[in-house]
Amino acid sequence: MKMIIRLFILLCLMLSAPASMAMAETSIGLKDNEIYYAFFNLPDGEAALLEGNGGAVLINTGSPQSEEALFNQLEELEVTEINTLILTKQLMDYCGNARQLIEQFQPKSVAYTGKLSNTCQTQLENTNIEVWDNGKSIEMPMGGTLTVLKAEESGEMTLDITYGKTSMLFLSNSHIEDEDELLQYELDPQIIKIGDYARGKSPSGYLLDKIDPHIGIIYNCKQGLPNEGLMERLNESWIDVYHLKQVGTTIIRLNETDYEVLSFD
Repeated sequence: MKMIIRLFILLCLMLSAPASMAMAETSIGLKDNEIYYAFFNLPDGEAALLEGNGGAVLINTGSPQSEEALFNQLEELEVTEINTLILTKQLMDYCGNARQLIEQFQPKSVAYTGKLSNTCQTQLENTNIEVWDNGKSIEMPMGGTLTVLKAEESGEMTLDITYGKTSMLFLSNSHIEDEDELLQYELDPQIIKIGDYARGKSPSGYLLDKIDPHIGIIYNCKQGLPNEGLMERLNESWIDVYHLKQVGTTIIRLNETDYEVLSFD
């Protein structure tokens, strides 16, 4: 029965999405109490924009090779303000365009965890820095909450992002050993951002059974390919996998009770 419901939902989303959409905020058509998550298709690295009428949060910036693609997409979405920049890892493919973003958008703060790496430190000069730890929770400017589930000294940070009835588990790594710690929380995510470009073994079948997500997001990395075993596991779990290299930038529009997926080249 669950499989039939998932297939029906996917078919409805496919039929409701226009064949061609301009990638602009006006085409997203936000109404009152709506926001969107944009998972950018970049040549290398991660960047996700959470935006609504109250402001915007950017999670990661991609690598320097992705600068043009990232800024073009921010321009097409008519982004003029970023309130907070969050780094969930301290590697160049996560913080590689932070300096340029800070210069253009002047975020009120840049958040990270652990000891700041030399790689990212040079990107974060002349800005207000916040160090987040386990349990840190903020009210997002556009509404909803963001909570740090796991903060590591290495700089990896796993997040729970909730708006209305929709929750997203934003994994920073792909270590199965971390899953028991995450399951101490009452997680019920409809969306899961797979950590480390799906090159590892997490999420395990055990975690997927426990949290039962509907959608999986996988970013692009020039170094290495997704783990075939993990990809098979995701497909066998009847998760709608959005590998951005294949489907392009993916936007999820949310209201307080539901969400809709929009994909772009």
